[in-house]
Order: sequence, then structure tokens, then C-alpha cells
Amino acid sequence: MTTSRDGDASVDGRRSRRQKAESERRSPRRAATIVAWTVGVLGFAVMGAAVLFLAFAQQAGGVRGDLLAAQTKLSFVPQIVANGDINGLNQVSGEILDLTEKADAGSSGPLWDLASSVPLVKENTAAVQRLTGLTRDLTQRALPPTVALLTASDFSSLAVEGGGINLEPFRQAQSALPEITAAFTDAKTVTDSIDRTGLLPIITDPLDKVAQIVDEAAPSLALVQKYLPSLLNAAGADGSRTYLVLFQNNAEIRATGGNPAASSVLVVDNGRMQLKEQSDSMAFYADGLAGRSYVDLPESTLSLYPDTFTRYSQDYTFTPDFPTTANLFQALWNRADGTRFDGVFSVDPVVLAHMLEVLGPVTLPDGEQITSENAVKLVLSDAYQRFGDLGDNGRSSDQFFAQVSSSVFSRLTSGQWNPLAMFDQLTRSAKEQRINMWFADEQTQSLIDEIGLDGGLHADNSTATQLGIYLNDYSVGKLEYHLTTAVRATCDAGARTITIAMDMHNGITDDITNAYTLGARNGNWGLPRTTMMLDTLFFAPPGATITAIDPSDGDIPRLSRSGSEDGNVGESRMVTLAKDASRTVSYTVHLPDGPLGPLQLRHTPTASDTAVSIDASCDALFAPTS
Repeated sequence: MTTSRDGDASVDGRRSRRQKAESERRSPRRAATIVAWTVGVLGFAVMGAAVLFLAFAQQAGGVRGDLLAAQTKLSFVPQIVANGDINGLNQVSGEILDLTEKADAGSSGPLWDLASSVPLVKENTAAVQRLTGLTRDLTQRALPPTVALLTASDFSSLAVEGGGINLEPFRQAQSALPEITAAFTDAKTVTDSIDRTGLLPIITDPLDKVAQIVDEAAPSLALVQKYLPSLLNAAGADGSRTYLVLFQNNAEIRATGGNPAASSVLVVDNGRMQLKEQSDSMAFYADGLAGRSYVDLPESTLSLYPDTFTRYSQDYTFTPDFPTTANLFQALWNRADGTRFDGVFSVDPVVLAHMLEVLGPVTLPDGEQITSENAVKLVLSDAYQRFGDLGDNGRSSDQFFAQVSSSVFSRLTSGQWNPLAMFDQLTRSAKEQRINMWFADEQTQSLIDEIGLDGGLHADNSTATQLGIYLNDYSVGKLEYHLTTAVRATCDAGARTITIAMDMHNGITDDITNAYTLGARNGNWGLPRTTMMLDTLFFAPPGATITAIDPSDGDIPRLSRSGSEDGNVGESRMVTLAKDASRTVSYTVHLPDGPLGPLQLRHTPTASDTAVSIDASCDALFAPTS
């Protein structure tokens, strides 16, 4: 019995040792298997993640492509609208909507939900989803009412028989604009709120493109919606309106352009425009030459200008404050006609040339053609070569100037032209400081102030900090057709000063010999008749002081003047500029304490474009331009 138990124990011991050995032999294989499975699973996970990433990247690339394509087509819409192409707008609207809906569908689903939880990725996916949503909403909300508006109104034919503008499309626009404007305003709120920190370039590219479209459209639409009723009123929708249109002659330069010897009285009734006959306004023009003043201005303002400023209408533009000019003409019209103008506008021959780029050549009554290429030279130089020696005190050349202006105006009011292209040319003219407008209606004038066409000196520095150098002809000639200028500003932020300089050149040529162009007053000062005598005005903004002027006393010290207008301190110096000569005039201003609005550098527009440059040293002093 004992032996048997001992034998069994021996067997059990041998079996246990065999099992242990077998287990030891199997452990490396099991570990290897576990490792293999683990590596396999991880490999599949990595491969799966890579596949998911590639799938997501492919979807994201498709969304980006759809967005960019939609935004490219969206940028075509203004031109299509301007052309009144309803079929084209319907087609592009459908294409944009298809692309935005495709992008919107492509930016949702499990992959996007997963990406939204991954650090550094979630910000980009959120931005894409918001961008696709706003592009879709903008398309769905803004384009259908635009199509409906074009369908109901014929914007392609704005001109009416007999001269004028059809106001009906604009009346129709009043009901459609709120919905269109709200869509762009809401879209701007979204684009402004997207934090660009951490966004990849593939996201910021389409975001910036749509933001640019929205940023350009939203404020303009809001402005039009706000002021369209006033503009319709100004166009005679509620009754006849009378306006004075001044044609400033840059050849005899004045602060806001030139001698306004040529002008027209314009009557607008329900969009129809008609120029009053010169004979109907003879008393108005005669009173302007009578040498009497009909407006009382502060002595501090009068002290800045020659004593002819308020007594002769051709000198009403001596001031760089166009509302003052309008007030002077308003008083003159009231004396002659017993009524008041509803507005006063001014343009110069360069504006006419810009408009002719859209209108095309205009034929004058004598058969001569005026084009965008020859308009300025024809009016401001050639006319005086033709009529300057007639001895009629410039009446023939002034009549020619008026004839050109009225011919271009007639073409404008009765012909077919591209509104968007014309808007571009008027915007160009406004940037060159060649258009000034004043309205008696306060709401309409608010629009003019807001878009910067008022040509006025500001009474404070909140919306803009104005500085400027302005020129008034003193030689009594038409020499300044040959004047070229450039204006620049540099600053010392620490000293809180700004220096404005104007480079000038007299490029008159030897073939200019007519008596009416050459300076009639020059002989009184012993100067050649080809020398420009420029009464040069330097203005500082409210609260500022002028600390230096070059030339400090002017070339004729006894013609220096000082004063202020609307709280803007001014200094006047006589500067002479000989034939073929170049020189620079400048002044330095110590700016007031406190915040300053964006720098607005003003100057007198000449017959050629004036280059304006502002050094980066001024950035620290002025609020950025919005």
C-alpha cells in the first residue's frame, strides 16, 4: 500500500514537471502571439485612422473647392445685376445654391463629428461648418429677392425720353432692399465673429474671400437702404427740385478746383432733368459780377482770403469749405430768383473725361468731337488758344466750356450707359477730390457727409482729422492747366506733430502765347507772365496749431494772411512758380491731445492726378481708416 502511494506521488511529480516545462515552452509563443495581435490591431487602427483621415481630407478638400467655386460665382453677381441680365442671374443663383448646398452636406456626418473632438482640428472644422452655413444662407436669402427685383424692374433702361432717369426701379428696390441687406448684415456678423487663431490657410483662404465680398456689400447696402427715400426725394419723386451745377475750371485754380465761371441751373422733376436756359438765369449771373456781398461771414474767415471772395461769384471757391461756397451761391440765387436751390454740386473737366470713358465720344454743335482723351486739354488749354486773344474778357472761352459741359450732360441724361461702370468713374473722381455736393435737405446731406462728398472743413476730429494745402490763382490767368502737384505727409509721433509737403512744377510750354492764359496781374509784381502766382493756404484741424511754414513769409510777405474757418486755423502765403521750375511748400502742425480720427489729407485737384502718400510714421497718431 505504502509503495503504491509513493509510486503515485512520483508519477504526479513527473507529470507536474512536464506540465511546467510545457507551459514554459508555450509562454514565449503566447507572448509572441499577443504581441503580434497587438501590433496587428494597432496596425489596423493606424491604417483605419489613415483611411479615415484620407476620407476626411478628401471631404474637406471637396468642401473647400465647392466654397471657392461658389464664392467666385458670387463675385460675378454685381456685374450681372448691373447688366440687368435676369437669365444670367437665375443661372448663377442656381449654380451658387447647388455648390453651397453640396458644401454644406459635405461638411457634416460622422467624420466631421469625430474631427470636432480632436484638438487643433476642431477649430478648423467648426470654422468650415460656419462658413458653409453662412454662404448657403446668404445665397438663399439675398439672391431670390434680387432676382425678383430685376424681374419686376427694368434697370437696363434707366434713361427716359427727353432726358432723365426712370425712378420706378428704385421705388421697387425699396421693398426688396431690407431682406437683401439683412442677409448680408447677418453674414458679416458671422464672418467677423470667427476666430482666425489656429486656422489653417486652406480654411482662411475661402473665409477671407467670402468676408471680402460681405464686407464690401453689407455697409453699402445698409447705406442705400437708409438713404434711398432721401435720394428719391432729391430726384424729384415728390416734386420738382432745382440744383446749381458748377463746372470748376482748374486752369484758373481755386481751393476746391477752379474758377466756377461756367455753371448750369438744373431742374429735376420725377427723375426728368432739364437745364434752364441761360437767359432764364441772366440776373443770377449778372449779380455774381456786381461786386456786392450777400452773405455775412466771420471776420476770422474773411481775413484768410482776398476781399473779392464774397463779392464776385468766380471767387466763391476760394475757400476749401464747399458748404460755404454753396451758401454764397444760395444767397446769390435767392436775390436773383427769390427762391432757394435744393442743392449745389461741383465737378471739373477731369470728371467729364472720366464720364466720357463710359459715355463714349460726344459731338458738339459745331461737329467737333470731345472724348475722354481730349476733353481736359480741349477745355482747359486749346479753348484759350482759340479764343484767348479775342478781347472779350474770356466770354467766348467760357461759353465754349459751358457748351462742352451741357453736351456731355445731355448725353448723360438721355443716352444708354453702364451704371456700374459709371459708378466706378464717379468713385474715381471722388477719390481725386473732384466732386463736391451740398443739399438743403438734412437727411440727404447726412448721406453726402457720410460718404465724404461734402467737401467741407470738419468742426472736430472725431470722424476724420483733416489737414490740407489748397491753391488759389492770383495771377488772373489760366496758367494752372500746366501745374502738377504731389502731396505727402510725415509724422513725429513722440512730438505729436505732422508735416505736410506739396511738390509743385510749372510745365507751361513755349507755344502757349495767348493773352487770356498768361498772368494778367504778374506785371504789377515784376514777374514774367508765365510765372504762376499761387495764394497757398495751409489748414490745421480743430485744436491744432501751425508751428512752421515754408516759405515762412511767402514770396510776397505783404500778401500773407491768417485766420480760421469752422474752427480750423489757416495761414495764407503767396508762392510764385516760374516756367519750368519745381519747388516744395510745406507746413508743420502740432496736433491736439486726445484721440484723433483717421487722417484725411486734402488738396486742390489740378488738371492732372495728384499723388498722395502718407508715411508709416503717422500710423501711431491717427485711428485706422475703417
